[in-house]
Amino acid sequence: MLYYVKSYKNDSILKILKEGVNSTSEAEEFSLFIWWVVDSIHGDQENEIEIMGSAGNLEMLPDLEYEISGYMQSVGFYDVWCRVSKQA
Repeated sequence: MLYYVKSYKNDSILKILKEGVNSTSEAEEFSLFIWWVVDSIHGDQENEIEIMGSAGNLEMLPDLEYEISGYMQSVGFYDVWCRVSKQA
């Protein structure tokens, strides 16, 4: 994930990852970042870019969605995740 954090070039996402999602604006930013990661994973596979020892990491996307959904629900921002996901 650090690869994608560095590629995203937004210092606030690192803070959110370290400290957790604590506001609606952070929930929106985090959700947008996750969907950017999903798009990046697709692009990396298409371009055969090896990340985490593999050029094909699409199989981890259902797990990522499950974990993020559960996390956002536990911190009270599931509605933000759903809204951003519908727009992604």
